[in-house]
Parts: sequence; structure tokens; C-alpha cells
Amino acid sequence: MKLIGVMSLEKEKDAIRKLFEKHGVQMFSEIGISGHTVSTIEEYGWWPSDGDVAVYSTLCFAVISKYHADEIMNEISKLAEAEDSVHPIRAFQVDVEKMI
Repeated sequence: MKLIGVMSLEKEKDAIRKLFEKHGVQMFSEIGISGHTVSTIEEYGWWPSDGDVAVYSTLCFAVISKYHADEIMNEISKLAEAEDSVHPIRAFQVDVEKMI
């Protein structure tokens, strides 16, 4: 089993949902998050509350088979290349040792 997490701008969440549906995968959870850019860290050393404008993003994840994880990661890679290069879709995949 794999845990796959996808972070994207709010405007791309429908495309991410459709991608999961296309592969017959149900999202386990989705949450709205305030994102920050690498340039903020470089300029301030951290994310200051008064010097940075947060980017409205989402984080969704699912626990799925390796087959589905590989399929989804391949498609996310293609989406990330086609999207806004300043705020590309980001994803991660990790092994799930045990789930109860």
C-alpha cells in the first residue's frame, strides 16, 4: 500500500479530484491550507505573519495500491509540467507499513 499526498492551488483541486476519479480512487481526505513560496523563506528566514501573502492551497491524500499510486503520480507529473511554474502541483508517495 502507498500513501499519496497531493498539494495544489485551490483553483486546481477539481482537476485533482477528476484525476483520482478517473483511476477509480477515492480520496481519503482533503484539507485547505495556506501555502508559502520558497522566496518567502529566502527573504525572511521563515514565514512571517505580516510580510507574506499566503497562497490558498489544498492537500489531499489517499491510501491506495502501488499500481494506482504509480498511475496517479505519472499523471500528476504531467499536470505539474503544464501548470503555473511558480506554484506547480506537488505530490509525494510513501510506503504504508500498517493501517488499522
